[in-house]
Amino acid sequence: MDIGQTKRNILLENHYFEDYYRIKTLAMELTKFHMMCIAYGNAQERFEAYKTDCHILSMEIVRELKAYYDIPESQFSLYYINKEDGFELVTPALIHAIVLKEDNYWHFGVGLTVCKAPETLPEELILIHMMFRKNSDGKYFVKYAYDKKEFEIIKGQNKSYIPFFEFVYELIISSYEGHLQQFIGKKTKRKLGYIKK
Repeated sequence: MDIGQTKRNILLENHYFEDYYRIKTLAMELTKFHMMCIAYGNAQERFEAYKTDCHILSMEIVRELKAYYDIPESQFSLYYINKEDGFELVTPALIHAIVLKEDNYWHFGVGLTVCKAPETLPEELILIHMMFRKNSDGKYFVKYAYDKKEFEIIKGQNKSYIPFFEFVYELIISSYEGHLQQFIGKKTKRKLGYIKK
């Protein structure tokens, strides 16, 4: 039997119990204000984790959207939705586009530049205001801003996005069909949801 090792083990055990009682005593000395600060810190950590999770989801939404519609990178743009629901072009990083609003949805805009033939004039920029949220059960929902219908999406399952993307596709197609389009210039804008019938 190694006497030196036994002494080291006893010392470690003593330090463990000393630390345990010191921490326990410190916990008893915490004031209600300290407890409020701890609760606030924990809430901040939970929100940061939620924010990171939603940012990752927004990247997946955009990646799946581009793949489903087969959008060339040069025909795609990102937008920040301001307080007046206006579209502000941002650098191509979603962190600059997504914003959590009072309705508990994350908002961002996408722009699709369409033209008669690839990368030719005239062209039109279609602006789409998207919203998504994560509920208390950890489920994700996405919607078009000017319609009440929500679509459940499952993170990591691209097939779950298809109903929503088809819905947006039909909106775009129907916005061109049945209306006399006035092409007033070589570059025009179309905000879905603002089209007068």
